[in-house]
Amino acid sequence: MDAQHLIKLFQLPAATIDESGVVLLTNSAWDQFEDVVDHAGKEYSSLNRLIRTPFIKKKCQKVWRGKIDFVDYYFRTVKYSHCQLSITKCNDTHLLFQVLPAVDSAVVTENAVDVLESMSEAFFSLDKNWCFTYVNHEAEKLLYKTREELIGKNMWLLFPDAWGTGFEEHYFKTIHDQIPTKFEEYYEPNKSWFDITAYPNRQGGLSVYFRNINDQKEMEKSLWQSANSDHLTGLPNRRYSYELMKEYIDKNQPFTIYFLDLDQFKIINDLYGHDVGDRLIRKIGMRLQKNLPDDMTISRLGGDEYLILVPEQLNQGEVENLGNRIIGMFSNSFVLQDRPEIHVEPSVGVSQYPKDGNLVDILIDKADIAMYEAKKKQLTKAVMYDPVMHESVSRDLIIQQELKKVIERDELDFVYQPQIDSNKNWITGVEVLTRWTHPVLGPVSPAEFIPIAETSGMMEKLTRHQLDWCLSRFAEWIKHFSFDGLIAFNISSGLFRNKNFIAYLEQIITDHKIPFDQIELEITENIQLFSHKESVQTLERLRDLGIRVAIDDFGTGYSTLSYLNQFPVDKIKIDKHFTDQIMTDLKGEAILVSIIKLANSLELDVLAEGVETVEQRDFLKMNGCSDMQGYYYFKPLTLEECEQFYYEKVLKERVPE
Repeated sequence: MDAQHLIKLFQLPAATIDESGVVLLTNSAWDQFEDVVDHAGKEYSSLNRLIRTPFIKKKCQKVWRGKIDFVDYYFRTVKYSHCQLSITKCNDTHLLFQVLPAVDSAVVTENAVDVLESMSEAFFSLDKNWCFTYVNHEAEKLLYKTREELIGKNMWLLFPDAWGTGFEEHYFKTIHDQIPTKFEEYYEPNKSWFDITAYPNRQGGLSVYFRNINDQKEMEKSLWQSANSDHLTGLPNRRYSYELMKEYIDKNQPFTIYFLDLDQFKIINDLYGHDVGDRLIRKIGMRLQKNLPDDMTISRLGGDEYLILVPEQLNQGEVENLGNRIIGMFSNSFVLQDRPEIHVEPSVGVSQYPKDGNLVDILIDKADIAMYEAKKKQLTKAVMYDPVMHESVSRDLIIQQELKKVIERDELDFVYQPQIDSNKNWITGVEVLTRWTHPVLGPVSPAEFIPIAETSGMMEKLTRHQLDWCLSRFAEWIKHFSFDGLIAFNISSGLFRNKNFIAYLEQIITDHKIPFDQIELEITENIQLFSHKESVQTLERLRDLGIRVAIDDFGTGYSTLSYLNQFPVDKIKIDKHFTDQIMTDLKGEAILVSIIKLANSLELDVLAEGVETVEQRDFLKMNGCSDMQGYYYFKPLTLEECEQFYYEKVLKERVPE
């Protein structure tokens, strides 16, 4: 039977089309069928228009190609009668379209309810007056209300806390624009996050699908915290602070950053171990958080570096005041369980946006440069970035690189500062001082390169070279001149926890056959060193061998009075600062006399540094300090000058007044 005769047999609407979509044959019911509405709610004035929709055309192509055998498409008429369009292959040249009888709307509704109740998503529908018309079981659980409490009631009256939130904004947008809206929103009374999709209903109101996403949000929060928080302190980390500064820059919002680096933190780690160092890092973070305003962001960049972000560009006076406040937070020591109190101070550098740059990395670098300037000059204040600081940093980087080659190129020289017994007017020892003359930079002061050597890890290598070179010559002095005085070396306090270095120190003295009691180790005041049990034990073992221990520059560093009676020390060296007070400052003289009396009462040797005048010499002798060094007696001597002096003076065993 051909398609034309087949079509005439259908009483209900029917038609055939070819593969290009052209309608070939229709029956009278097809042409007379009422207006229809598709799934999206769009009206079509005829079935011919409906079957030309992109969705149905794609389905027809699949039937032509044999990918599917038929298509059933459900739609409705304008009068809300539900219909089914069935599409099958009639022959090689025709597709057959049939409109099947209307389905009972009650059956459709019943099936829809079954579907809604079986869904894992929550669902409710609202009429145009915002009253609930349907609520499925899952929605009852998430809304904490039964259907009886919801159906027929106005949503905004039942859930007033949703008014003025994203719920209101998105629901009204959905109805106004007549487009589906998908969003996430937090509902405070239920302490819940929801993922929501709202669809506009043709007759007015909304159909809303939603689900609780608290677990998802907790995971997102955990991932965010992991990515943006410092694992040790819980403070924001480098990534977070960088992103925050980028946001400020994008908004053109001025801000000020304070870059903090802890002074001598490496020594604390060396003395007490990294566990104590970590606990100290946490304590510092807590103290900064407790004492700074909430609008300032305190982050840990890593190591012993912190960043304080102030969301405004402060003037110079404000920068100084806040800097003093920050540094003042470190005036009290930090108390750790089962450990002595630890005192630590920060060096602080400051940069500002937009004054100092418009990129985060540039602003951090400039604050770092300012911080380094504060550290190098030992300034107890916040230092604002200045372009001239770049020259200093560049020189420091050159020095750091050149220090790696200084021994191989034999650029280090050693001079000797004689120590004098003023009563006998005779040399009792020499202090070794290091001099470096670079082929391009010229003379580089120890005050400049020693701190760089300590922070760059070069200190042990330089100290080993100094010991080996100087002790080999000292052995010659003993042999040729019968020199029985001391040779004193300044040793970085950080090396006393280095067991390999201590073993080397003992071995090199033995190798050069020098009596241990002719070696003196000078240590700069350092409360961490003095209070650390293992370091104290190391020094006690060295003293048991006969090596003497002296505290250098006494009175200018940490307060060590409480440790003097238990620390293994033989000598106190009074800093030149106090010697300079003689005949110029009565208070300074009083402090100097007190130090001398303290040393004598503890039966410690005491030596005054920087003696330059006869008045200074006489004052010191009169107050019980007879050991001195300084230009009044000798400037630092080269090896050749020392040997020449002995050739000329050793027989007389005296130096001239």
